[in-house]
Parts: sequence; structure tokens; C-alpha cells
Amino acid sequence: MISHIKKISSSTIFPLLLVLTILSLGVLTPIITMVAFGAILAYYVRFIAKKIKPYVKYNTLAITLGMILLAIPIVLLLYFTIAQILGISVSLFGSLQATAGNNPLNFSLISDAIQKLGFSATVSQGIADAIRSGITQLLSAITNSLINMVSSIPAFAAQVLILIFSIFYFARDGDKIVQYIKDVVPDKDKGFYREVIKGADDVLKSIIVGNIIPAAILGILSGVVYYFLGYPYVILLAIVSGIAMFIPIIGPWIVYGAIGIFSILIGNTMQGVLVIILGWIIETTTDFYIRPRISVQYSEVHPLVFLLGFIYGAVTMGIPGLFIGPMILGITYAAYKVYREERVKEKQSGS
Repeated sequence: MISHIKKISSSTIFPLLLVLTILSLGVLTPIITMVAFGAILAYYVRFIAKKIKPYVKYNTLAITLGMILLAIPIVLLLYFTIAQILGISVSLFGSLQATAGNNPLNFSLISDAIQKLGFSATVSQGIADAIRSGITQLLSAITNSLINMVSSIPAFAAQVLILIFSIFYFARDGDKIVQYIKDVVPDKDKGFYREVIKGADDVLKSIIVGNIIPAAILGILSGVVYYFLGYPYVILLAIVSGIAMFIPIIGPWIVYGAIGIFSILIGNTMQGVLVIILGWIIETTTDFYIRPRISVQYSEVHPLVFLLGFIYGAVTMGIPGLFIGPMILGITYAAYKVYREERVKEKQSGS
């Protein structure tokens, strides 16, 4: 059988492989994002599993425990985010029906604060109505999105199931996949692919070490500030502050500034000023001290790669794109970098 295959011209083998690959991608297109996301998360599961392996007997058990440990912070993050958004929505719609009591979203306080700024009654009322309408529309849109999410639970459950299986099998059989690549790659190209894989490894480490961890630290520190300053919905504000760190140029200032201005408008001047000042201290410390300290060993990966990857990955693929986008651009960056170095070496050896 093997000898017969060897007689087939490569001009017929490669077109066949190409057609089969295209057909396979057509079948996998609806779930390709989750499969790719699973492959990336499997990298982190394998790291956790290697730490657990000395204490358990079976590799499958170590991988399962690694998946559970990785899932715990993600599940908690989603739970608290959704719970607090629902709480805000209920509070808002309650305040729209009866603007009384100590409701944190009492719009009459905003109206009073705007009138004290010295504007005419018409202008003050217009500003208050605009703020009220904007907040109402925003939270209404969020609530509708949550309702649509609930209605799409079956499709979402299927995607999650695919993700779980992808993580498990990529984590368990990752070595076999690497070996398969080594077997099919020509010997003369193995050095190139070895460097590209090393670059991909740096990208995956940098996603966590250089971006996720600093964002988590900023979110936790921001949450502590919000708590001691007496803000409601502390957990949600902390999560939003951490996520905002991925926004270019503005970063978490979009949160600190909005909260500070809102506090000043409703009469809590000291609270608003303090959240802006302390927010500046947290953001500066995280961005200029903590991030460089923990990600210095991965500094070869250009920051623009992560910036573009995070933004456009999330836009095109949703949450998985936060990982897939930087991964794709990072591997591409590494491949061109290695190719350039090889070309330079060839020119130098030829001269």
C-alpha cells in the first residue's frame, strides 16, 4: 500500500489534500472559533496539569482538574457581572417608576445638581433628560442583550460543549499534534518552524503575564477603592475597570472619569475627586511599574501586536477573539521576524 502511494505524483496528492482541507474547514466553519479558542486555552490547562501531575496518578485526571481550576475564575467573573447588571437594571426601572428613597440611580439628584450650576431651567432640564435617556437606553440595551442570551441558551450550550471537548483533547494530545507537525515538515524547514513555535509560546505567555494579570491587579485595586469610597455595585465597577485597561490611550480613565464626574454632579464632590486621584495612582502604578516588571522577559513581542489583536479579535470573534486575535497576529509577527533573520544571515554569509 505504501509503495503504491509513493508512486502517485505529488501533483495529485496535494490537490487532494487541499480539497479535503477546504471541505473540512467548511464543515468546521460554524465552530472554528470555539475550536481555536479551545486550543489556546488548552495551553494554559497543560501548564496547570503539569503542576498537578506529581500529586495524581492519571494524566486525564490532572487535565480535568486543570480545566476546573481554569474555569473557576471565569465562571465567577461571569456570575458576578451578570448578577450586578441585572441588579442595576431592576434598580433603574424601579427608580423610573418612583424616584424616591436612597436609590443610587435617583435622577432627581442629578437634576438638582445641574440646576445649581447656574444654567437656565430649560437648559438644565435638557441636560438632565439627556443624561437620564442615555443611561436608560444603555441599561435597556444591556438587559435586552441578556434576554437574547437566555433565548439562545441551546446554541450557547452547544458552543460551550465544543469548547470543553476541544480544551480537553488539545491538552491531552498536544504532544501528538506537535509530533505530527514535526513528521510532515521537511528537515530544512524545521529550524524555521521551531522558532515560530517558540514565538507562539511567548505570545501565549504574554497574553496572561503582560496583559491579563495587570488588568486583574488593576481591577482588584480599583474595587478596593470603590468599596472604601462607598460606591454601589463594587464588583461590577472593578470588572469594568479591569476590562477597560485593554482600551487604547483612554484605558480605565473612561471608568474613573465617568464615576468621578457622576459623583460630583450629584453633590459628592470629595468622593468624585478622590476616585479620580486614586484611579490615576492605580493606573499609573499598574501600567508603568507592575506590567513592565512582570512581562520584561517577553518584551520581544511588540505591544502593537497585542493592541490590534485584542481590539479587532474581540470585534470579529467576540470574547474568544481576545485570545485568538493576539495569537494569530503574534504568530504572523514571529514568522516574519524569523524569516527576516534567516534572510539576513543568508546575505551576510554570501557577502
